[in-house]
Amino acid sequence: MTKKWLFFWGVLMLTPLITSAQVAPAQSGAGSKFSLALGAGFSGFNTDYAPDRMYGIAAYYDLDYGRWIGLEVEGRTIQWNQIYNLREDTIAAGGRFRLGRYGHGRFIPYAKFLGGIGSIDFPPFVGFPHYTHDTFAFYDAGGGLDYKLTQHVYLRGDYEYEWWPGWPRHGLSPNGFTIGANYRFF
Repeated sequence: MTKKWLFFWGVLMLTPLITSAQVAPAQSGAGSKFSLALGAGFSGFNTDYAPDRMYGIAAYYDLDYGRWIGLEVEGRTIQWNQIYNLREDTIAAGGRFRLGRYGHGRFIPYAKFLGGIGSIDFPPFVGFPHYTHDTFAFYDAGGGLDYKLTQHVYLRGDYEYEWWPGWPRHGLSPNGFTIGANYRFF
């Protein structure tokens, strides 16, 4: 499937969520419709370059509006279990769509679509002994689940699939999970 078709199907699948009518107030009582969360987690990724899974840390910032939509900014470094001097660092931002609340509001699934910049350190290619680092634009699709532990603390499980189309030959498609926690200010 080409990238255009993947994007088309992603938008098509989200259309019912974006166009659904509101049948209840977005928030009862006075106060802001915004929700701010800061979080961090431990990541395990298949880098699509190294033969083994690599590990790292991630930090993120979520600014949600109302009940359904928001913005996510995320940074990640993958560098543990280092093989061949490999390291991947990313910073990305994009839309976040909450898919309702379940279990008396404790379970909050979401989907996200981000774009950003990725930096990679790698061993030299044959014939190019000094080419060991590069930076590429990338985009990703993912989703996960927030679990409300206390009034302000949420646990998070997150999956991402990234596309790095600028990588020589065939592009890279790293993917993996992040497990962490966040603190919601309001």
